[in-house]
Amino acid sequence: MELQSTYDRIDDDHAALGITIPANDVNTLIDQFIIALAYQSNITPKEGQELEEAAAQKLGKDVVENHLTTSVMSYSFPFAAEGNGIQIVGKPSFTEHGTLARDADFSFKALCTLKPSFELSSYEPVHISVPPLEVTEEDVERYLEALAQSHSYLEEDTSHAEIRRGDLVELEIETFKDDVRCDQLCSESRSYTTGADMMPPGFDEEVLKMHVGETRTIAYEYPGFTLDENCEPEIEHYTSTVTAKKVQKVVVPELNDQWISENMPDVDGVEGLRENARETIYARKSVEYRHYKNLQSANELVKRFEGEISPAVFDAVVDDILRSFEEQLAQQGTTKEAFMRQQGITEQQLMAHFSNQVNDQLVRQFALDAVAKHFELEVDDDDLDEYFRAAASPGLEAMIRLDFERNGRMHEARLSALRLKANDYVTEHSVMRID
Repeated sequence: MELQSTYDRIDDDHAALGITIPANDVNTLIDQFIIALAYQSNITPKEGQELEEAAAQKLGKDVVENHLTTSVMSYSFPFAAEGNGIQIVGKPSFTEHGTLARDADFSFKALCTLKPSFELSSYEPVHISVPPLEVTEEDVERYLEALAQSHSYLEEDTSHAEIRRGDLVELEIETFKDDVRCDQLCSESRSYTTGADMMPPGFDEEVLKMHVGETRTIAYEYPGFTLDENCEPEIEHYTSTVTAKKVQKVVVPELNDQWISENMPDVDGVEGLRENARETIYARKSVEYRHYKNLQSANELVKRFEGEISPAVFDAVVDDILRSFEEQLAQQGTTKEAFMRQQGITEQQLMAHFSNQVNDQLVRQFALDAVAKHFELEVDDDDLDEYFRAAASPGLEAMIRLDFERNGRMHEARLSALRLKANDYVTEHSVMRID
């Protein structure tokens, strides 16, 4: 994407970017974002109908136009910022823009808050205390216990025929709701634990009266999701024909040489399995240990932080975090107000929580930036790989990196990688006491 941009420094904290996207790239971005919007909104055009027209018909023309305009500006800004060599905090504010249209250049302005630079009172090695990195026999036993549990299986329990509370019972069940077959409550084989509130009390009580091999028709009711004229949940009526096929029990295997040879042929018996467990635990603990040591080092750096973070920088980050928080709540089908009522907190308390979180985060990040600048640390491709390994689930590093590259977010990755490198540098050069 070939952007044209102008840079205008407004004051110590702010700058404005004037950005123009050429027409051919505008067309590509409109196509890209209208496809994404249609996918998210489950929009399928009729035969001969353009996708954009179908989206406008379902969502409204203004909604679609606003979505596309915001998406194009948000997508393009990081490329322009990187092209001008600027780093920002928070999200930019799009203050002016023309009309987004196919086959035409699109121009807009972005007001952004610049990332400041600070110094530390000292760059001498920090002093930290950390526990030793070790794998105990208790660690190994917990690992092997979890491994055995993960390979547990069910077998028939013939110790009793009457169904008891807490039994795991295999049921054959066919259910009707108001005389209509309810497929989600029909199965030839379903494991059911009595007394675990898996079904309404009326159902559970009847199952507890049954014996293995018995078939019984059970009528029960449960509040539905619709409300009656009194704003109370309407009661739904169910009828299930249930056969108790057998009582089951969970069998946890013994991890002996025979089980290992049958299930883990590449492992050399019990001792080999225990050694593998130690290596796996050590690798996991090493990652955690690195994070812990880095946290201790960063906390010591914070004590050397000099300067004051401006309200503009602070507010930009708080606004960004609050916006992300509200978006997460919206995805869960709730609001900030509903969340506060549920938690029993006021908006002032919520904002105080975010403010404390942001202050600690910014001081730590800017302290690491100061270290990187002082020691002239630079990020190479290996450092980026290290960052994506730390940030992504195993095996997804390449996919996450590709996503960053496609969306113009590599400047974020480089900054995060540089801070990780600075934190590692401080830890490696620290005076460390193991106790």
